[in-house]
Amino acid sequence: MTPRPALLIPLFLILWSAAGISSADQASRSLQSHASIVDAVKQFLQSQTYENKISRRSVSVGYLDPRLKLPQCQQALETFFAPGAKSLGKTTVGVRCNDPKPWALYVSASVNGYANVYQTRHNIDKGVVLGEADIVPIEKNLAQLNYGYFIDKKALIGKATTRRLNRDQVITPSQITDPVLIKRGEQVILIAKSSGFSVKMSGKAMMDGRKGQLIKVKNLSSKRVVEGRVIRSGEVSVLN
Repeated sequence: MTPRPALLIPLFLILWSAAGISSADQASRSLQSHASIVDAVKQFLQSQTYENKISRRSVSVGYLDPRLKLPQCQQALETFFAPGAKSLGKTTVGVRCNDPKPWALYVSASVNGYANVYQTRHNIDKGVVLGEADIVPIEKNLAQLNYGYFIDKKALIGKATTRRLNRDQVITPSQITDPVLIKRGEQVILIAKSSGFSVKMSGKAMMDGRKGQLIKVKNLSSKRVVEGRVIRSGEVSVLN
């Protein structure tokens, strides 16, 4: 007895549907998953080394458009910082596939890095030379300190403030400078070195001077005004 055509239709639909699912599944497997791209970016950012003494950090990767469809890369994805990108804060990472049919894209990300930086322990007036009693370490997110910071207290001790600083204020490079070692009108020692010997003379500073700074000094013996470099408090090396 020959089956009626109506009984063959469901079997045809099942076979057609299965073929369609298989084709879609195969197409899905041939595309690069967004998760693999995000993981590559995270691993790249987490593998970066920092000169700063970062105690902990967190990485977040930006949004990938779900419409983005890229061929499955047969090699390991290459990751790199985009030109001008920063290693902390908001950044951009490039992801590249070097297959015969290559592709590349840029992914936005954010990196927060936490470390101990130094802030003021109390209010400090302008011109104060900093000592250990004036500063205290505190953990901060370095990505948020756009004006700079200090991690090493040795870089702060002995420096003078350029402005008044409030209590609990993170200290930045623009807020400190070398202290004035020689003041205008102060009597100093002039040191002239030549051919293995040195001569010391008395002089009078014509201007304030910090360590390493060139200042004008009057030789009290010859009455000549000469230029010299500040060595330390009260001493100036005369230029030949």
